[in-house]
Order: sequence, then C-alpha cells, then structure tokens
Amino acid sequence: MPSVVAQGKIQRLELENFKSYKGFQTVGPFCDFTAIIGPNGAGKSNLMDAISFVLGVRSGHLRGAQLKDLIYALDDKEKEQRGRRAFVRLIYQRSADGSEIQFTRTITGQGGSEYRIDNRVVTWDEYNSTLKSFGILVKARNFLVFQGDVESIASKNPKELTALIEQISGSDELKREYEDLNEQMARAQSDSALVYSEKRNIVAERKQKKVQKEEAEKHLRLQEELKMMKTKHFLWQLCNIERDMERIEAELEEEREGLNAVQKDGKECKHELDAKKKEQSVYLKRIVSSEKNMARKKQELDKKQPDLLKLKEQVSRIKSKMKSCSKELEKKKEEERKHAGEVEKLRRELEAIKEQIEELNEQGKDNTGKLDLADDQITEYHRIKEEAGMKTAKLKDEKEVYDRQLHADEEAHRNMDENLHQLHERQNEISSQKDELSAKLDKIRSAIPKHQDELVVLKKELADISERRRSTETRYQKLKRQADETDAELRELKADKHESERDARLSETVQSLKRLFPGVHGRMTELCRPSQKKYNIAVTVAMGKFMDAVVVEDENCGKECIKYLKEQRLPPQTFIPLQSIRVKPVSEKLRSLGGTARLVFDVIQFDRSLEKAVLYAVANTLVCDGLDEAKHLSWSGERYKVVTVDGILLTKSGTMTGGMSGGMEARSNKWDEGKIEALKKKKAQFEAELAELRSPRELQKDEQKISEKITGLERKIHYSNVEEKKLVEKLARLENEKATIKEQISRVKPELQKLTSVITKKKEEAKKLEKRINEIIDKIYKDFSRAVGVSNIREYEENQLKAAQSLQERKLTLNNQMSKLKYQLEYEQKRDMKAPIAKLAANHDSLKKDLNSLLERDSEAKLEVDQISKEMDDLKAEADEWKTKSDEFDAELEVLRKKDAAISAEIAKLQRQVQSKEGVLEQLESRKQDILERCKMEELNLPTVNDPMQVDSSSRNSIILDYSDLSEAQLQATNRPAGRDKIEADFKQKMDSLAAEIDRTAPNLKALDQYEALVKKEEDVSARYEAARKEEKEITDRFNSVRQRRYELFMEAFNHISTNIDKIYKQLTKSGTHPLGGTAYLNLENEDEPYLHGMKYTAMPPTKRFRDMEQLSGGEKTVAALALLFSIHSFRPSPFFILDEVDAALDNLNVAKVASFIRSKSCQWGRDANTEACESGPGFQSIVISLKDSFYDKAESLVGVYRDADINCSRTLTFDLMKYGD
Repeated sequence: MPSVVAQGKIQRLELENFKSYKGFQTVGPFCDFTAIIGPNGAGKSNLMDAISFVLGVRSGHLRGAQLKDLIYALDDKEKEQRGRRAFVRLIYQRSADGSEIQFTRTITGQGGSEYRIDNRVVTWDEYNSTLKSFGILVKARNFLVFQGDVESIASKNPKELTALIEQISGSDELKREYEDLNEQMARAQSDSALVYSEKRNIVAERKQKKVQKEEAEKHLRLQEELKMMKTKHFLWQLCNIERDMERIEAELEEEREGLNAVQKDGKECKHELDAKKKEQSVYLKRIVSSEKNMARKKQELDKKQPDLLKLKEQVSRIKSKMKSCSKELEKKKEEERKHAGEVEKLRRELEAIKEQIEELNEQGKDNTGKLDLADDQITEYHRIKEEAGMKTAKLKDEKEVYDRQLHADEEAHRNMDENLHQLHERQNEISSQKDELSAKLDKIRSAIPKHQDELVVLKKELADISERRRSTETRYQKLKRQADETDAELRELKADKHESERDARLSETVQSLKRLFPGVHGRMTELCRPSQKKYNIAVTVAMGKFMDAVVVEDENCGKECIKYLKEQRLPPQTFIPLQSIRVKPVSEKLRSLGGTARLVFDVIQFDRSLEKAVLYAVANTLVCDGLDEAKHLSWSGERYKVVTVDGILLTKSGTMTGGMSGGMEARSNKWDEGKIEALKKKKAQFEAELAELRSPRELQKDEQKISEKITGLERKIHYSNVEEKKLVEKLARLENEKATIKEQISRVKPELQKLTSVITKKKEEAKKLEKRINEIIDKIYKDFSRAVGVSNIREYEENQLKAAQSLQERKLTLNNQMSKLKYQLEYEQKRDMKAPIAKLAANHDSLKKDLNSLLERDSEAKLEVDQISKEMDDLKAEADEWKTKSDEFDAELEVLRKKDAAISAEIAKLQRQVQSKEGVLEQLESRKQDILERCKMEELNLPTVNDPMQVDSSSRNSIILDYSDLSEAQLQATNRPAGRDKIEADFKQKMDSLAAEIDRTAPNLKALDQYEALVKKEEDVSARYEAARKEEKEITDRFNSVRQRRYELFMEAFNHISTNIDKIYKQLTKSGTHPLGGTAYLNLENEDEPYLHGMKYTAMPPTKRFRDMEQLSGGEKTVAALALLFSIHSFRPSPFFILDEVDAALDNLNVAKVASFIRSKSCQWGRDANTEACESGPGFQSIVISLKDSFYDKAESLVGVYRDADINCSRTLTFDLMKYGD
C-alpha cells in the first residue's frame, strides 16, 4: 500500500452549524501529526464526529438518534424550528500533485443527507467509491478510533476478534452466500442420499415381486378351479332350498287362515276393552286432577302455617308489652295522686304559716307599751345610757363579733342538719328502689335459664331434624343419582328398546328346554360375554350363526331337544354337545403375534366347563383394532382368519366381509342382556327406596317451624339479657349513689357535732361578756332606776327587747318556712305528671291498635286456613267418589282382560306356529340370500334362465336358476336327507382339497400389477438420482469456490496482521531497560475454516510470563489493543488515522511510547529516522484527541478547542509547533 505522502492528507475542515459549532468555521490546517486539545465539554469529540460525518459514518455512531440531532441548536425552541441546515466540508490534498478535492456532506431541511464532491452533487455510491479509491473504507471505519474502541478491542473474545478480521478483510461480504450455499449443499446431499436409498429399495422390491408374481399366477389358476367348484356347490344348495321353501309355503297358507279368524275375535274383544278403558281414563283423570288440587291446597296450607305462627308470636309479644305498659301507667297514676296530695298538703301548711305570721303581727301591736318618763329624766337617761355605752363599747364590740360568729355557725348548723336529713331520706328512697329492682332482676334471671333450657331442647331437636333432613336429602340425592346412572346405562345399552318377537320366542324356547332337560346349559349369549365392550361386534361376527346356538351336555340331550322342537313346531335351533364336539386346540403362536392382535377366544369370559363350545364357535380367529393390521395378518405370509373390532371379517381365502347394519348392532347388544336385567332390578330397587324415604320438604317445614320458635326464644333471651344488663347498671348506679350518700353522711355527722360544740362554747363566751356588760350597766343605772321606780332599767329594756327580738325571730322563722314552702309548692306544681301518663296511654292505645290489627289478620289467616282445609276435604271426598267408580270399572275390565288374555294366548300359539313356519322360511330365504351374496362377493356367476345382468339379490322371484349343470344323482338327492349329506360331504372334500392347495401357495396377488409398476418406478427413480447427483455437484463446486475465496481473503488479512503485530508491539513496549520489547502474536483455533471459529490474541509485556488478555493491567491491555489496531490499519491503510483519547488508560511512559510511534508513522522526518517504523507499514496522517501533554507535545501542530461562553458554541485555534523544533 502506498504511504500517506503518496496519497494525500486532510488539509482543513469547514463546518457550519454542526453540533456545538455555530455558524461557519474553518478548522486547520492539519499537519501530518496534529493533536486536538481542550478542556472537557469544549467540543473535541464533536470535531472528530464532524470528520466521521463528512466521511459517511451513520448518525447512530455519532451520538445522535437522527441527522437533525447533529444540527446546532441553542435551546429547544431553536431545535424545533423548520428549515435548519448544517454541513461539513473536508478539503483533501493529494500528495502526488498537491491538488485539492472537497468532500461535502449536508444535512438538508428535511433531515436527509446530500453529498457533494467539489461542489457537485453526487450519489452515495459515487461518494463512497471516491473515498474508497483513496483507501478510506467507511464500512470498516479503517480511518478512526472512537473513544472507548480501544477498551472494546481489548475485551473482545476469540469469536469477536474473528468477526473483526472478517470485516477488515472483506470476507464477511461472502458470509451470507457461504451459509446459503452450505445449506443448499447439505439439502442437495440429503436429497441425493434419499433418492439413492429409494432406488436401492425399489430394485430389491422388484426382485422380490418377480418371485411373488410367478406364485400369484399359479394361485389364480387354483382359485379359478375352486370358483367353479363353489359355483356348482352353491347351485346344488339353492336347488335344495327352493324345493323346501315350496313345501313350507303351502303349509304356512293353511295356518294363516286359522290365525285370521282368531285375530278377528281378538279385535272385537280389544275394541270393547279399549272402550271401557277410555271410560275409566275419564275417572282416572279426574282423580289425578283432584289429587293435584289437593296437593296445591296442601302447599297453600303449608305456606299459611308459618304466617299463623308468626302472627301468634307477635300477638303474644304485644300483649306482654301492653301488660307492662298498663302496670307502668297505674304506677304513674298513683304517683300523680300522691303528687296532688303533696301539693295540697304544702298549700295547707303555707296557709297555716300565713295565719301565724298575722297573729304575730297583731301580738306585736299589743306589746308596744313603754315606760313614761319626764323630760329631765329622759335627758338623764340618755346621758347615763351614753356613759354606759362608752364604758361597755369595747365589750359590746367583742360580744357583737361573738354574736355574728354564733349566728353564722347556727345558720351553718341548720343547713348542715337539713342536708343530713335530706341525705337520710335519699338513702331510704334508694333502699326501696334497690329492693324493687332486685325483685325484678331476680324474676328476669329466673326466667332466662328456663328460656335457655327450652332453647337448648329446641336446638337439639332442630339439629336432629336438620341431620335427618340432610341425611334424607343425601340419601335421596344418592338414590336419585344412582337411579339416573342406572337409567343412563340402560339407555346406553339400548335396554329401552323392545326385544324382537323372534328373540323373545327364542328366549322362551331355551327356558322351556332348560326346564325340561337337565343337560341344557343355555344359549351362547347367556353363557359367555366379551371381556370388554369394544369386542362386542368382533365376537358377534366371529361366532356368526353359533351366537344363538344352545350348549347341551351330550348328543342324546341335543336329540331330545330337537325332537321337542319338532313336536311343538318351534323354529329349528343349533345345538353344541360338549362331550361329542370335536375342536382344534388353540395355536399358542397366535398369542405372541404382537401389535393389537389377540385370539377372540382370549377376549371372551366364560365358565371353563364350556371351553370346548366357545372354542368350537370361534376357533383360532384373531381380533385386532385396525384394518391395516388385519390385512397384514390375513393376507401376508401365513394366513389367518381375522376380524376387526368394528366387525370387518377377513378370511384365509382372501375374502373380506364388512359394513354395519342394524341387525348386526342389535345382535351385538345381546351380550349385555344379563347386565340389562341386573340394571333393571337395581333401578327398581332404587325407586322403591326413594318411595319409602320421607319427603325432604316435610322435614324442611318441621325444621322451619322449630327455627321460628328458636328465633322467638332467642329474641326473648336477648331482650331479657338487655333488660338484665340495664337493671344491673341501675343497681350499680344506685349502689354507688348510696355509697356516696353514706360517705357524705359519715363526713357531715362529725362536722355537725363539731359545729354544735363550737356553738355551745361560743354561747358560753357570749353569756360571760353579756354578764360583764350587764354588771357595768346595772352599776351605772342603779340610781336612775330607783328614781324612775324600776328595780332595774336594763332588765326592763332587755325584757322589752327580748320580747321584740323573740317576736322578730319567730316572724323570720315563719317567713323562711313560708319561702321554702312556696319554692317547694312552685316546684311540685311545675312537675308535669300528666305527660308521662299521656305518653304511656298513647303507647298503650297504639299497642292495642296493633293488637287489634294482628288479631284481625290472625282471624283472616285462620279463616283462609279453614277455607283451604274445607276445600281439601271436598276434594278428598270428590276423589274418593271417582275412585269408587273407577274400582267398579276395574272389575269389568278384569273380566275383559281375562277374555282378551285367552284370545291372545290362542293367537300367540297360532302366531308361534305361523312364525315358526315363517322363521323356517326366513331361514331358508336368508340362506338363499347368503348364498347369493356370497356368490356376488366371491364373483361367482350362477347359471340362470334369464339375463344374468337382471339379477336382483333382494328378490328371490327375480332369479330363475338353471340347474341343468347338476347331475341326475345330485338332483335326486335333494329329496333324501341322507343323499344330501353324502353330496355335501363330497363337495366339501373337493373344495377343502383345492383350498388347502391354495393356502399352501400363499401368494401376493397384487404382485402382478406391482411388478410392472416397480419396473417403471425404477426407471423414474434412476433419472431422479442422476439429476440429484448433478445438482449436488454444481452446488458443491459453487460452495468450494466461495469457501476458497473467503478463506483467501481472511488469511490474506490475518497473515499480514499477524506478521506486523509483533513488530508493532515491540516498538510500543521497548525501552532502554528492555530494548527488545514484548511479544504479541495471533493464533487460529481452526486453520481450515478460520472464519467459523475463534482467534486467540496473546500479548506478553517485557519481563512478564504468558498471561491471558483478561489478566493484564489496564495499561497493558491498551498497549496490546493499540498494537492490534495499528496492525489492522497497516493491512488496509487509510491516508489518515483519527484517534480519540486512546491514551486514557496509559501512564506517562507508555503515553510517550505511543506518541513516539505515532510520530514515527506520521512525520516524514520521523519515518526517515526510524527504520523499524518504515518496515512495519506505510505512513499516515495522524489526528489525535488527547488531554496529556506528554502526548500532544510530540505533535507537529495543535488544534485547541474552547467554549465561547458569549455565544455558547465551540471555537478552535491552530498552533504550529514545527517552528520550535524539538
């Protein structure tokens, strides 16, 4: 590959509104080694995104969901504006002639991309092709390393490394074609192998069919001979049958005439019987109607009973409430009377006090007389009084204080004494209330246990009835379910269908034989049955005519039975004598054939004493589930007689009988007759038990009545408990109040006693002061008293004063009593004693009204119940009357029934005789039809007088057979039973001989047609095989070509990268102390198809042993990843290499090494100085984003990116370091 000098480099970059770059900006020029620096968030990576964008990288790799996200926008409002555009233009300078070429990519207003080369709009394909011509591979991205790509490469697993090499080499473009061709080749090889296997199988089968074809031709010849023998045999049998039928038809005509005469008498009797039954049915309908009406009335009566009980309970409850209300009303009235007496008493006391006050007033007026004194005496009196007042002022003041205190204490004493009296009265009142409430509580408490005991009894009775009802319902449901299940089983077994007259006659005949002859065991259908229901039809078909055969002990018993049948003119029966019957033993190998095949003998349940009879009936017949398995058993290899579970019979001779008819299905149902009888008895037993059970509805009604009683008692108990609780609470409150009153009494009594002693003490002190005052006053008034003629003026004044004070005190006391009586009278008058009485009276009237309403409803309900009972009695009498009339008709009907039974017995006897003849005739007709059907099935053409094409097997008169082929001896033998047996044995011996020879051949009859088909099929398969081989070769050649091309592309890249990676890694890791550097190499897991497997990348840093890539340090992984990146770049080098912070995980030493390597690859003078760099690959222009000064100081120029805060966008500055040398 040419170096960067030979191809060119990025000269500069022009941007407009791209990401963080607002407006038009020019970045550059870019030197061979340019470092882009700047703070975080300045827009360095956006500059790398701009280069990637203009070179065609998708927006998903540029940190944008869509192209519009790459257009500069200051805010969301600007982002939503329409018509915004942006472009990036890259000016690329060719190194050969220095000319420039411009690559422009624009984001249009519609959000699409527009590509230009030198301002000329081009398509993406042309744009990409031009870039590719300069070594710039957009898909492989061989020109840039995004931030984080180094860590990604370092952590890749072997498969991912292989995918990277495939992408670089271009072999991944052949991956889809490789996988499609590989799948086509595998499919073509499979088809070829399948066709070859088919061809080989057809050749082997053709050889086998050739042998079978020869056997089949021989078999057909023998079958033709057997067919002719069977035709003659059937013709002889038909001749015998026709002669027997002619004889029986003549006898049958005579018996039918006798039957018609008896039937005519029977019809007349039946007509009379039907008329009587119709008359009786009228009475029966009326009886049923009456019983239905009675049942309906009974239901109505049952519905009324709960209502009556409920009304009765409500009446009882209201009466109880009325009684309680009446007692309360009387109590309130008594209280009102007491209250009126109390008011009247207070009024009388008030009037008495008023009179006393009037008397005191009059008394005061009478005692107003005073002592008459002269003026000078009065003056002297006042002077002396003043002098006495002055001398006793202090003592009077002290006494006044004592008097005031004494008055207050006496007032307190009176109040306390009155309070104590009221407390005693309240205490007595509480005691009386407690006694009354306690009596009421005792009454309630004594009633609650009685109610609870009664409730327990009722609940127990309810539980018993509920249990009886549940058990009855359970038993009823169980019996009903069992009866329904039995009924369903009977329907499933079709037991409801009436037995045919022929089967009924046959059953009666066998029962008669069993009763008359001890050696008769019974019919086969009665003595054995299939082990599973699915075998019913198969066993029926396998047994055939022996299904209705009668098993007898010996030959003599069989003969006696036949003689009885002839005497009674009963239909013929087949008898199997156990002692003389000859049977072939069971072939044990038939029990180990595999699949679903089983011996019919093994699927039948029977008594072991009857084994010979069952084995004779079914022989070694096999039964299997499917027709294909039956065909294989019957017609392949050794032949067997096989019947399928759905009734298709395949014989050894190759015939197949199938189809389902009502007769066959009915015959198969005979196996269930014993089970049906058992089920009928079981059903009758269930129905009888159901009739004996008591009706769950009656038990439910009893349960409902008891439930209502329980509800009433529970309600009573609840109300009693509530009232008991209230009474207990009232008693508790009264007890608390009594305790409080007692406490107050105990507290007031000491205080009262204490106050009494204080009053007494103060009175003594007051007397002492009064005595001292009196002594002083007496001393002062002594002379004056003598002068006015009074022994003691003080005592005189005191007596006058005392009288006045006494009068005043009495008046005050009476006034207080009068005020108290007024207040008490006013309180008593304000007490409303009539309102509670009115309320109770209203409540009593309401209860009385409700009681009258309930009594009225109760009487109405009783009237309805009586009316219904009367109607029921009328209906019962009417039903009894109809029953009496019906019984009268029963007697008449019984006479007619006996007459009808006698006629029916005669008719039955004649019908049995006719039916016996008809049965014989039907058997002969059936035998004839069987023979004709067998001829038709076996394709035997019987000789006829008329056209054979007009033969109709359903009409015996439509065929006129030609018996001319029979010999004279054979025709004469038809009249003699012994002759018939001899001819029959002769035919059977000849046919058995031919059949045995045919059985020995065991050919495959289809081989005749199969052989020719296989020859033609072999030719077709051979042609298909050749075509498949040719297609396989073409696809294989195309696949090998694509695989080789993919291998070459992959190995070209791998060899180049694996050769250079060690050199590059040594350059990146060598130092002064380790001049040789480390070692790195690539290993393939599979060298034949390396692109399908992984690739192991191993790097060993200097002085370190071998380690996996995961065990290296972060810096060592980065160096190893860079070595791989540079090696990959050297395979398909682009003219420039853009690296985004690849030195993030490196220390300063490794940063310097990587920077030196990039400088040596980028700068021309560095490449000239570094011979190893030239050997490791072509040079390239390097544009590196780095934040480490030890890295970017090796660059030729710097592009500084900064954030312009004023306009909020990224800006760039370019600095040329070439001017400063090293």
